[in-house]
Amino acid sequence: MHDILREAPFYQEILQEGREKGLEEGLEKGYEKGFIEGLRQTLVNFVQARFPSPKMLRLAKGQASLIDDPRVLQDLTLKVGLAQTAEEAQNYLLDWPDTGQMDNEVEGGK
Repeated sequence: MHDILREAPFYQEILQEGREKGLEEGLEKGYEKGFIEGLRQTLVNFVQARFPSPKMLRLAKGQASLIDDPRVLQDLTLKVGLAQTAEEAQNYLLDWPDTGQMDNEVEGGK
């Protein structure tokens, strides 16, 4: 009975659609993960280029690994890139949750 069902065209069509949907969802998740990892690495690269101390590099890597929101990573990279001093960049790296919330509140009109 199972063999007959598996050979039926409608079963094959449903199976194919399921495979395609699973592949599409897997590609989307993989792309998103790769995108976020790229943003994390960009942040670390900015810190390394602007403030090349081992302490700043460790801080940047640690903080970047905690951030999953691409907007926060982009915002933090910009702020670190524009920071005038290592202390200013360090403050951005340490205060990113507050910074991201403040930016969202300003954009939302709160």
